[in-house]
Amino acid sequence: MEFLALFLAALAFLLAVPVPRLLHQASFRVRSPWTAMLLWQSIALAGGLSLVGAPMIYGLAPFGDSLLEAVVTVLRLLTQEDFAALEDLNVHPTHIFALCLGVLLCGHLLLTLARTYIRVLNARRRHRQLVGLLSTPLAQEQDPETAHLVDTHIIEHDAPLAYCLPGRTNASSVTVLSRGLLVQLSEAELAAVVAHEKTHLAQRHHLLTMAFEAWYRALPWLPTTRYGREAVLELTEMLADDGALAESSREDLLRSIATTGSGEDQPSPDAAAPQAQGGLITGARLQRLLLPPAPLTRTASLGIASSALALLAIPTGLILLS
Repeated sequence: MEFLALFLAALAFLLAVPVPRLLHQASFRVRSPWTAMLLWQSIALAGGLSLVGAPMIYGLAPFGDSLLEAVVTVLRLLTQEDFAALEDLNVHPTHIFALCLGVLLCGHLLLTLARTYIRVLNARRRHRQLVGLLSTPLAQEQDPETAHLVDTHIIEHDAPLAYCLPGRTNASSVTVLSRGLLVQLSEAELAAVVAHEKTHLAQRHHLLTMAFEAWYRALPWLPTTRYGREAVLELTEMLADDGALAESSREDLLRSIATTGSGEDQPSPDAAAPQAQGGLITGARLQRLLLPPAPLTRTASLGIASSALALLAIPTGLILLS
């Protein structure tokens, strides 16, 4: 088990420092954002399992030849308060420290995720209340040119704003547009904005951004959490762009992004804020819209997806089978 702990520690280091730095600038992300997103999720889950599993398995090593046996032994000793048996099992202070470290890390990650989830829910609930008070449902506008836009609210603001407020289901989600945006955009450009927002909601991008925000808040000193959060914000915008392009022209989408991206009061794309249409406007995102890259081949996509699944299966399988 000690060899397994060393292997998991080495894997945790690779997934925390060098791998995220390489993936952060990987060129294939603009050709296939969904495969890059899948890979980032695998890195986060596998890295977290390795980071927690390495000290826990090392700390449990003296208590049994398998993980299950070691856990049963620890629980029995704690129940019986037979701490004298620790010397017979050749348990050193380093084992106790490592075991406590693993438990604390696991608890810290889970509590941070729960705290972030509650904070986001409360922030969105307050935002939805404000939108309900300060906005007008688009259906009440009775504008024939915008009648095709559903679950959309209008706020009386001159700045061009567009964002979505996720609900528990897609049916309870709301897209918010400003009066300034309706004035500045044509019908086709407005349709591109709404299609972008609906893609965010349909693909539940807010769950991804929340998870990576929690990961960053739990371990902000790790390069992988910083790179992961930035990458997910960029990739969700690319995926939403692709959803909009399925219904609108590239020119209309670019003009709508240029308009909404210039708003000074546009919400920031963090875990608690709404998902904004202008979103994170990076050079890679603009370049793939201006000069569309060749799509990633099916073989390459399957290869990356398989690598992501294998990456997640390695620490999971080793921990469960140890």
